[in-house]
Amino acid sequence: MVESLEEVLARAEVSRTEMTDLLAQLAAEREALKAVTSEAHEAIRDLRAAVREAKEEMRQSGKAEARKHLAKQMRAAAEILAKDS
Repeated sequence: MVESLEEVLARAEVSRTEMTDLLAQLAAEREALKAVTSEAHEAIRDLRAAVREAKEEMRQSGKAEARKHLAKQMRAAAEILAKDS
């Protein structure tokens, strides 16, 4: 059973069309992956900025607490000194 040249060419054309479709699908998926990767990088950048801000807020809050504690100690010392005088 010998296949005619026309049949071989027809099969080759079908294969070529399928390959072209697959390449188009892969290109679309690649672009979608690029977009998702870009969004992920942006989200990571935003998270890092949020962490930096949170750390700064914690540092500032710690400073405020330390100032409150120091003021409390100074008032207590002033009261002791006032009693002694």
